[in-house]
Amino acid sequence: MKTKYKSFSHKRLDPIIHNRLRLAILSSAAHSDEVDFMSLKKSVQTTDGNLHIQLKKLEEAGLIIMNKSVQQARQQTNVALTNKGYTALTEYREIISGWLEI
Repeated sequence: MKTKYKSFSHKRLDPIIHNRLRLAILSSAAHSDEVDFMSLKKSVQTTDGNLHIQLKKLEEAGLIIMNKSVQQARQQTNVALTNKGYTALTEYREIISGWLEI
């Protein structure tokens, strides 16, 4: 009996999501309606600068939205997953899950 071979094409993976820090950011954002910058930084364990750069890339791709406000005379940035971001993360998970079925 011949078995149909699955596709494991790396081209199916979104290069914006398939970066370990950006994947961690999206995953963290997916666990709440909105997450503040400092909590996100602590969750993904990175520096302010690196987090800022990766958030900009995710925002430019339309996967997240950043809301900035002033709280007690300090600027606060909150991050939320967009519908596009949620869909992209779900599709990424389905591809990876399919690859890991043994």
